[in-house]
Amino acid sequence: MSVFDASPRTAVSGRVRELVRRIAVEAFGAAEAEVPIPGFTVFTDRRLDDPLAGIRAALLVHTVAESQLTEYARAARASGRSWDQIADALGITTDEVAVVGEAAFDWLVCGRAPDPEPDGVRSFRTPCAYWRCSTCDGLVTDHGPFEGNPANSEDGHAKGCTRHAAEVQAWNEGWEH
Repeated sequence: MSVFDASPRTAVSGRVRELVRRIAVEAFGAAEAEVPIPGFTVFTDRRLDDPLAGIRAALLVHTVAESQLTEYARAARASGRSWDQIADALGITTDEVAVVGEAAFDWLVCGRAPDPEPDGVRSFRTPCAYWRCSTCDGLVTDHGPFEGNPANSEDGHAKGCTRHAAEVQAWNEGWEH
């Protein structure tokens, strides 16, 4: 494998870095300079004359990406995905935290990066996520996976929502065993 071969993830990462650099120039007034790389006659490194413009651009991309993370998590919940499945997509494992679904909720809704909590202590006020159920169209207030039973952690499903009823039934059946 040559230095020019890259995984799709690496290639996309390079495009995101290029996008941040372009945003710094276009939106925050930085200028780019091409600096020769010692030992190479063809390759140059592009740098910004104002790294603060780069910080502003990277922060903008970070903020937008973080917003998209939250929106996609809401869409995943709305389509029936669990907080554990979302945690899996985020790469959160039980090697890092005790309960992955709770860690995903903490990260995306509460703004707390995955970090094991000492002695399982939580704050008294837990933030909520809001999303629209794709089955009943109800605006659901999601208190997170902390209580376990969806009957206690999700408010707002329409009466008779088959998805919510199935989730509650599945939880109750799993709890009985």
